[in-house]
Amino acid sequence: MTNPEGAEPPPDPLLRVPTYLMFELIRLARRRSAELYPDEPLRLPHTLALAWLAGHGPMSQRELSERLSFDPGDLVAVIDLLERHGYVERHRDARDRRRYSLHLTDAGRLALHDRRARGERMNDLLLDPLNPVEREQFRALMLKILAHHDPRFADAPIPGEIPSRPDRSMPHR
Repeated sequence: MTNPEGAEPPPDPLLRVPTYLMFELIRLARRRSAELYPDEPLRLPHTLALAWLAGHGPMSQRELSERLSFDPGDLVAVIDLLERHGYVERHRDARDRRRYSLHLTDAGRLALHDRRARGERMNDLLLDPLNPVEREQFRALMLKILAHHDPRFADAPIPGEIPSRPDRSMPHR
């Protein structure tokens, strides 16, 4: 573990703040990932870009930034690294010669497969204290929160609930 011996727990009020706990969980995931895979050049943003391209085919950098909800300027560095490693290629868009479309390469598919396997290992490590039912409940609760706030998750099936299409005319509270 990377925490120093004898480290004091956070003050009680912080332990009651879910957003603080989420922040700490993300920090833990990043630390553990760096410990397990210290030479891994790909991080979550790179893996997300590969997954979107694998799932939806070639698309422009702008389309990808919109689908990922990434700032287009931030995505440039992500795509540049993927291109340097041979995981993505930029091709002139056949529909609009002024644009480039991003294409996943065979090496990119292989890298995505490897990252998914590593991600499963990471999930197993991080979620080890939870039994299978608790893991599914945790995932379902995260999806429920995301679906409430982000339309990209609105149609995701939430385990334990009857699938339905929410009335999109009603604003979220």
